[in-house]
Amino acid sequence: MGADSGRRRSMSSHDVYEPVVVGVSRSATAQRAVDWAADAAARRGRPLCLVHAQEWPAGAAPKDRHDSPDQAWASHFRATGQSLLEDFRESTAERVPGLEIITRVVDGRPAAVLRDVAEDAFLLVIGAHRVSGPGEAFTFGGAGPALVGHPPCPVVLALEPTHADAPSGPVMVGVDGSAASAPAVSFAFEEAAACGAELLAVQVRRPRYGDWPEDLQESYIDISEALAGWPEKYPQVAVRHEVLMGSPAVKLAEAAADARCLVVGSRGVGGFRGMVLGSTSRTLSHLAPGPLVVVPREAV
Repeated sequence: MGADSGRRRSMSSHDVYEPVVVGVSRSATAQRAVDWAADAAARRGRPLCLVHAQEWPAGAAPKDRHDSPDQAWASHFRATGQSLLEDFRESTAERVPGLEIITRVVDGRPAAVLRDVAEDAFLLVIGAHRVSGPGEAFTFGGAGPALVGHPPCPVVLALEPTHADAPSGPVMVGVDGSAASAPAVSFAFEEAAACGAELLAVQVRRPRYGDWPEDLQESYIDISEALAGWPEKYPQVAVRHEVLMGSPAVKLAEAAADARCLVVGSRGVGGFRGMVLGSTSRTLSHLAPGPLVVVPREAV
């Protein structure tokens, strides 16, 4: 079922069979992404779907021609992708016993393949690293093109933590008082509950002339309104509020130094495209000290 089906997505009402999908490649970022995705799937009792996109080289033998002299090469090329997935499946099954794991080799460019599979996913996890090229927020597997599009599910950029130890602090969510924050708050509460972690809700105000105490009070009211109802739904989650002054992306990244993950909403047209075009999300893809979760408006 595609994004245009009219189905409204909810963090708490997704079909339990919607998998956590992770893009698998031969890059150094893949293992981190698979581990993050496997843990997320196990915490929620969902299947894990390992997806490897095979982009056939120009001039390669047609995939449906069995009489081609190059068919042996083509068969080997496909087998290497299946072998890659099987290696990840075996290591993940050993690391997370009992987890249902699905593997898929799909022909096509990684960006297009992941956009398609994300249509029916609960969550999409991508191994990513920070890049400095203009117009790119992140790359798939460290080698693919910048991902664009707008899948309706949350997208996790499994960025390498900037500190040596795995983060064990709170789930942090950026709250800016806009409608885009609502899906992010929903995801953050569910993630905190699943992890047994504290939730830290942060609003960043840009410097301006005026009375700082009044600004501070206004921001705390914004956070309280954005979180209204969620502490009652997840009473086991301890919640802290914090207001900071400065550049939103910079301050969110600094505050997330010890966070398990940083969750933000997308003000763009959705998902990946929102990441690529949204200034705060784009900057966070460079600055975030660990996993970054971008939750699109569709996830409400």
